[in-house]
Amino acid sequence: MGDKYTDVRAGSRHVNRSHGPRKGCRRPPCHPGGRSMSSPPESLPAPKSNPPLELAVIGLGNMGGAVLRGLLRARILAPHQVGVCDVLPDRIRSFTDLGCHSLDPTGVGEAPRILLAVKPQLFSEVAKGIGQRAGRRLAISVMAGLPSDRIVAALGKDTAVVRTMPNTPASLGHGVTAISSGQDTTEDDLAFVRRIFESVGVVVEVEEPDFHAVTAVSGSGPAWVFRMAEAWTAAGIAEGLSPATARMLVNQTLFGAATLLQDSESDAATLRRAVTSRGGTTAAGLDALERCDFDDVIQEAISAAADRSRELGTDDRSGQ
Repeated sequence: MGDKYTDVRAGSRHVNRSHGPRKGCRRPPCHPGGRSMSSPPESLPAPKSNPPLELAVIGLGNMGGAVLRGLLRARILAPHQVGVCDVLPDRIRSFTDLGCHSLDPTGVGEAPRILLAVKPQLFSEVAKGIGQRAGRRLAISVMAGLPSDRIVAALGKDTAVVRTMPNTPASLGHGVTAISSGQDTTEDDLAFVRRIFESVGVVVEVEEPDFHAVTAVSGSGPAWVFRMAEAWTAAGIAEGLSPATARMLVNQTLFGAATLLQDSESDAATLRRAVTSRGGTTAAGLDALERCDFDDVIQEAISAAADRSRELGTDDRSGQ
């Protein structure tokens, strides 16, 4: 499959061997390296063969790019073992500069492993470009909503699928990724996928039917935190703080509370009670949240995201 990815070597020139010495020349034309082209062919260095690809990544946006950077940083694969494909040349260049190969969709389809990091609505067209492969391959999906059977139907019956759902803190190595293996995946497949996503955070194994809930809770979860931070910062400004001060207070409070929650043996409810004094300021604020049906608002957001994940899995525009 060497002809499917870009040769990044520069400086090669075509030499027309059909012409003899130019008039007035006493020796045959020289090779760019300075050696006579009349030298026997066996004296020329053998051309380097392209190394086999171990993984093709299609989609180098926030998630695909973060995961690829993580696995390269962890040296799970060397850059020359990875091919990349994206609609934006700048995204491709950021990885070919590291030594990865640029692929067209057909080249992606010939790789033994594919990381599918495109929007689920685009999968139908992407799958047509990739095509089916003669022989087994592993598809690693980070696409929300699309079940493994639809991926197999589009890419061929010899495709094994591992579904994953990382989140954006993976770009900092602090993500959480749920993974689920399909019926034809092997222990080696699952171990390879686990290694990839452990390079960008924590990995949790779940059953495939749980992926809609996972998508809503952790996949979309950073957005819930960011939205809360927006409102929290705005409230601080309304109380007279400067925007910079309000932002710093909110961001550091979120970071510290999350670290405490992660490192403590206590659950969230216990930690909340520990900082709430009867009749104090915290109690007054929590009472206001309860009057606004805070739990119901959170539940409604999670349910809406999970429902949308289910829709993506059944909508023909997002699958085949």
